[in-house]
Amino acid sequence: MKSIKSFLLCAVAVILATACASKSQPFCFVQISDPQIGFNPGDERATIGWFSQTIDKIIEISPDFVICTGDMTHHMFSDDWQIAAFDSLMAMIPESIPVYFTPGNHDYRTTEWPGSREFYAEHYGENKFCFMHKGSLFIGFDSNLVKEGLTEQEEEQFEWIGAQIEEYGKMADHIFLFQHCPVVSTGVDEADSYSNFPEPYRSKYLKFFAEHGVEAVFSGHCHRSAEIEVDGVSLVNCGACGIALGELNAKGEPNTHCLNVVEVTPSAACWNIIPVQNVE
Repeated sequence: MKSIKSFLLCAVAVILATACASKSQPFCFVQISDPQIGFNPGDERATIGWFSQTIDKIIEISPDFVICTGDMTHHMFSDDWQIAAFDSLMAMIPESIPVYFTPGNHDYRTTEWPGSREFYAEHYGENKFCFMHKGSLFIGFDSNLVKEGLTEQEEEQFEWIGAQIEEYGKMADHIFLFQHCPVVSTGVDEADSYSNFPEPYRSKYLKFFAEHGVEAVFSGHCHRSAEIEVDGVSLVNCGACGIALGELNAKGEPNTHCLNVVEVTPSAACWNIIPVQNVE
């Protein structure tokens, strides 16, 4: 199945691009987040239609690749139809457009759903990735390790992120990071909540991003688009391509199913979170 082949792209923690592909060139990629097949107060199968239109938009844009920042389904570990629907829709994306994933809190929960992390690994592959593409460095990591308080695994991953930036960051025009839960949702002084990293992790990661030249950190989880800048680092939260939560996004615009189109040149990067067309 094509979708499984795409998932296996995450099986290798570090993916080195060819010398040609790593040269600085303009390109475009798409971030999607929280398709969360099955999550809807009404007809849960309506989520299939929403994600189908997201896939259509991706095919229309034809980016170099797609990064999904988690929550592929609502109950991945227990609802086979959700997994099958997600896989079937992902299979519509052409083979020429690779897809990379970071896990969300609905993709596995170590303590609450025993065995779900192993299930995730078998079905989707590794929980992190690193690759160079046309002169930019892309690193995806697992925010569940922070949110679940898995301190040893979190520290190991944190050191791994630093090692990737140390090895590849100097040759990169841009450094982009991706995870499911945002480090900050509204401001650095906000209270610890479901929607951010608790202290002391919040300060730890914000300091790390600023000191290591990270340009932007992309996340999801909140089902509502927002962006803030902390010490020169853009923290970009993409709303859901599944159900939107709340009538308005952080800009006061209608909060609807959306995706994030990121245009990159050697000297600049810009992102534009846009509605998925034809979604009622």
